[in-house]
Amino acid sequence: MPCQICEAVAERLGENYVSVKVGQYVNGFGGIPHHEQVGNVELVDYTGPGNITGFYSMQEVQLDVQAYLLKTEADTEQRRSINQSDEEEMPQARILPLPNVLLNEAWNSLVFDDALPARLLRYIVRMVGMMSQPDLNLSTFNWNRLCLLHGPPGSGKSTLCRALVQKLSIRLGNVFDKSVLIEINTNAMLSKYFGESGKLIGSTFEKIFTMAQDPGILVCVVMDEVETIAGSREKSTNGMECNDGLRATNQLLTALDRLRNLPNVIVLCTSNLIDAIDPAFVDRVDIKQLIPSPSPAAIYNIFRSCLNELVRSNLVDSAVQFSERSSSSRTLSSSPRKPATRSGGRKVVNRNTSASSPSEPWTIVSPPIIPTFSDMKVRFEGQPDSPACRVWALAQKCHGFSGRTLRRLPILGLAMYTWGGDCTLQDAVSALEAAVEQELAVIKGSKRDIQMART
Repeated sequence: MPCQICEAVAERLGENYVSVKVGQYVNGFGGIPHHEQVGNVELVDYTGPGNITGFYSMQEVQLDVQAYLLKTEADTEQRRSINQSDEEEMPQARILPLPNVLLNEAWNSLVFDDALPARLLRYIVRMVGMMSQPDLNLSTFNWNRLCLLHGPPGSGKSTLCRALVQKLSIRLGNVFDKSVLIEINTNAMLSKYFGESGKLIGSTFEKIFTMAQDPGILVCVVMDEVETIAGSREKSTNGMECNDGLRATNQLLTALDRLRNLPNVIVLCTSNLIDAIDPAFVDRVDIKQLIPSPSPAAIYNIFRSCLNELVRSNLVDSAVQFSERSSSSRTLSSSPRKPATRSGGRKVVNRNTSASSPSEPWTIVSPPIIPTFSDMKVRFEGQPDSPACRVWALAQKCHGFSGRTLRRLPILGLAMYTWGGDCTLQDAVSALEAAVEQELAVIKGSKRDIQMART
């Protein structure tokens, strides 16, 4: 049945669309076989040379339609964990069935330059496909299916790993009947008892090895902060440290060498300290990808997604009256505004805020949102007081901030620098500006304290 649905969706797309764009939701699938089981159809990725417009002709592309069913929250509540004993406070690993509803929005939340997530997904899928060729002599090549994402804290490495395994479970759904995510808690691998850390690692990977004996299941292993159990053995011995860390690294390397013979296991790791990882581990990594802090353009898109979500959820009122004069003001609202007047269900704006001029003409406007980066550069060039240009100015000031900080500031600013009631998009941007200034002041103060401590 999934094959029939995929073929019918591909045929209907070819009939109804001349060109399509990545990120576009499409409809019009009534009447196809099993149409009642089709929830959403989204164009999520494009593999090939890009173009300026972002639109692709249906006659020039080959569609790859995947049908999948998200595992529900009920399935998630029953997820298992790998524990070595009932006395352990933290499980060594948690198992989550894929694709899962908990990870459904992870991919769309990613904001990176140069389509980095799509490129990584394409690399891994192509390598798995090539290495699965029945006539290929695997002993000729060294392919461990091991990917390491490294970079500064808060750059999105962990979210990217989970989004990748979600996409892999969907993209490889025609190869594997089931998929699971195994999240290894590297901190729980370190035991307070001498010699136990290596045993915990060996036992955990033994259970993963046993699970992967079923060739119909795709096993995706994610290890955050992998340097915790893959630390440099040379530094450990030179520092006269306990040999427990050395044994842990040895055991991990042995386990990875054993897993490389299983074509249905993919391991993704993250690290903030790649220099602290043992060279033997790094040498086994197939894909080493730096995940840098967001660029100004990426920061703009992060702020854009946060502010537009505030509008969508009505925390920022898209129906509030505002004038051309007040829309250029950066003064925060100190009192709630009156609800907007609507005409025929459409949002309107008064060109004069004076209450004594009710006869002033009304102009129909679209709900205020932050446009895409490219639209901002074209439509709002030379309008520094527009919300889009103000967000772009903030993005340039925030270069070097972590992704976690960037996504915290819009909602933090709204909570700290608005007074409740109706809040316009201009108010939300002003609140964001205040939150950014506070964050910059904290960073400046911390640097000054460090400098004083050194002197």
